Amino acid sequence: MKRTGEEIELKVFQLIKSSSIATEISGKVCRNGMRPYGSTKEDCVVSFLTGLDGQIQDGVVNINVFVPDIDNGSELLVKDVTRCTEIAGMMRDFTDSLTSSEYLFSLDGMIKTYRVEDVDVNQHFVNTRLKFKLLTD
Repeated sequence: MKRTGEEIELKVFQLIKSSSIATEISGKVCRNGMRPYGSTKEDCVVSFLTGLDGQIQDGVVNINVFVPDIDNGSELLVKDVTRCTEIAGMMRDFTDSLTSSEYLFSLDGMIKTYRVEDVDVNQHFVNTRLKFKLLTD
């Protein structure tokens, strides 16, 4: 059965929601556009990026886990390297554990951390690009 981008995003959202990630972060697991406005918690946001339709559907789902910056002791907010490293490890373990009778999942590049570009937001995010393949009828 063919799937839409929304259905694939929902599937990955459900997988994360039922994983240990949902309980190990301080915030919520949410779908694209649903992160609470102004959140300063460790929220995980799942969004469908791209896909190709055909007998084999394949594409990429983006997973970002936001991490608030910390005070480095001089009132300067900086990346929480320790926590970003822990979350990157959780994401690696999550992607390594994915098994499904419908989907074949793999990483689309390395798990990386980026600074949120908004100057009013003092956060970084751990980014995981998850490739999927789905054999359709």
